Amino acid sequence: MLNFQRIEPIFEEHIQVDGHDKKELLYNWLEQLLLEFDIKTMVYVSYDITIASEQASFKLHGKVRGEKYDRGKHGAKTEVKGVTYHLMTIEESAKESKVRFVLDL
Repeated sequence: MLNFQRIEPIFEEHIQVDGHDKKELLYNWLEQLLLEFDIKTMVYVSYDITIASEQASFKLHGKVRGEKYDRGKHGAKTEVKGVTYHLMTIEESAKESKVRFVLDL
């Protein structure tokens, strides 16, 4: 976990994931963001997300903005080891969606 207030939206990237239901879609999205950090050392502060339902699955397209991780600038707190389905919930209403998930630290 990082100091998100210090992340600048310097680079823009597009990330796509899919899932057979919304929980799998959320899991895959979070897993992809974790991989972006682990492989490319990218951290993001801005997210524009669209979700589409296609046949028997869901697709998420995210436009993310951020920069390369810098330990001195962004800090180093607890390392996230992985995403879990434990206690994952998605609540949707006409106005908003709320998600809750637990990360393996």
